[in-house]
Order: sequence, then C-alpha cells, then structure tokens
Amino acid sequence: MKIALTGNRNKDLCKYIVNRLEAKGHECLCLSRETGVDFNDESNVKGIVKKIRDCDIFINLYANFFFRQTLIAHNLWHHWESKGENNKRIINIGSTTDNVRRGKTNRYHYEKLALKEWSNGFSIAGVWDNKPKVTHLSIGTMQNRQEENPERTCLDLDQVAYYVEWIIDQPAGININNLSLDPIQ
Repeated sequence: MKIALTGNRNKDLCKYIVNRLEAKGHECLCLSRETGVDFNDESNVKGIVKKIRDCDIFINLYANFFFRQTLIAHNLWHHWESKGENNKRIINIGSTTDNVRRGKTNRYHYEKLALKEWSNGFSIAGVWDNKPKVTHLSIGTMQNRQEENPERTCLDLDQVAYYVEWIIDQPAGININNLSLDPIQ
C-alpha cells in the first residue's frame, strides 16, 4: 500500500511508524518542512490533496497550526469521497487532552478536540454510508516529550507505532472508529 504521513521520516513518531510500515513493504510518503511542505503556509493545506490523492492511507500526524490538521483531513476525505474512493482510510493522530473537560485555555487542546469531533462524525459515515474510513487515535504523552514532563510516565514511540500498524492491519470489514492510549501513571 502507499501511505502518506505528515511528519519528518527521521524524527519522533513519524520515524517509528515509517520504520514499521516500510519493513512490511508499504511505500511511505512523508510531508514536512524537510520535504518542502510547510503547514504554516495555508496553501499547503489545500495543496496536500494533490500530493497524496493516489495514496491508500493518510496518517495525519502533525499540522496543528490553526486547526490545519482537521482541515487537511476534511479536504482529503471530501476529495476521496467525490471520486468514489471509499476504500481509503485516514488515521488522525490526536491527543488525550481531547478527553479533558476542565477549563483549558490553550489552542492546542481545542485543535485536538476539533480533530476528535471531526473524526467521530466522519468515522460513522465510513461505517454506515460506505464512505472513506476514518480512525482517531488519541495518544497521551510520548517519550519524545519526557524531558518536558519529567513527572510523567510516557508512551514508548515504537509501541504507539505498533497501534497505528494494528489499525492498518484490520480486516476490510472492520473500522476502528477511535482508540485512546495513555500510560498508567
């Protein structure tokens, strides 16, 4: 399969996902500043559809700037749906901050909450209306943020990559609508 990801193939979670998927023979196309795609530039939010329209799966890792992660998923889903490409899948990588309902004042929380809400609605369309499939994976703090969060137990990046791979490996008749991973503290 051809799989597109937002992220640098040599860094953080993207690196671990790419390593697992390419080891299984998948072709990975990574989009980041490293490959000339800067999501600070709004034209890249719209232009990403052209770059990845022939991919089977899109793993939406990054691009939190001003809700762009949600906008990218929305634009791609509608492109695939308009072409009748209903066997394709979007995996949105969120954060377990989207489960917190106490007063949050940072934009990151609301960007991830918006992504989760979008994913919830569109995943059901994939199940009931034979549309492109959507899975939302909410992740707690990962080990690449351990230094910023020394008091927390953090998730191993390869373990998170395993769950992304697990979602992809599900049989055609199953959609994992959402999954939330948090390490026990």
